[in-house]
Amino acid sequence: MDKIFDCDIRLLFDGFYLKYGPEYETNKLFWYNLNCYPECPSVADEGVCQHGSEQAYLFGTISNWYSTQPLNCTWDNQTRTFSNEIIAHWINTAATGQPLSQWPNYDPSILKYFHITPDQSFLPETWNRNCSIFDEMEAEGVKETFGK
Repeated sequence: MDKIFDCDIRLLFDGFYLKYGPEYETNKLFWYNLNCYPECPSVADEGVCQHGSEQAYLFGTISNWYSTQPLNCTWDNQTRTFSNEIIAHWINTAATGQPLSQWPNYDPSILKYFHITPDQSFLPETWNRNCSIFDEMEAEGVKETFGK
C-alpha cells in the first residue's frame, strides 16, 4: 500500500512540481490522506478506510461506491459534521481553485499533507514514510527500460 497510495503519489506530485514549478498557478497541488472509521455503511471490511472511502462523506450519503441497494443505517452528529467539513473543502476547491486555508499546498521540500480524520479533525501533518526502496526500484526500472 505504501508503494501504490503513498510513494507513487509522492513521485507523481514531485513530477508535476518539478515540471511546472512552485508557481504553477499558485501551486494547485494538494495532497491528503483520509483516515476514517466507517461504521456506516456496513461493509465486509467494517472499520477499514478503503480507497474511495471519502466519496460517501464528500457526497453526504450513507452509501459507498459499490452499494447496489439502500443501506439501513444513519450517521451520528460527529459523522455528519465530518462529512460537512469534507464537502466544504471540496466546494471551496471547485469555486476558488484552493481548498480551505489550513490545507497546505504541496511542496516536496516540506512534504506536508492534509490529514483528514474524524477524531483528530483536519490537520496538516509532516509526511514521514520512507520510499527509498521504491525509489531505487523505480530508478532501476527506468534504467533497464531506457538505458539511462
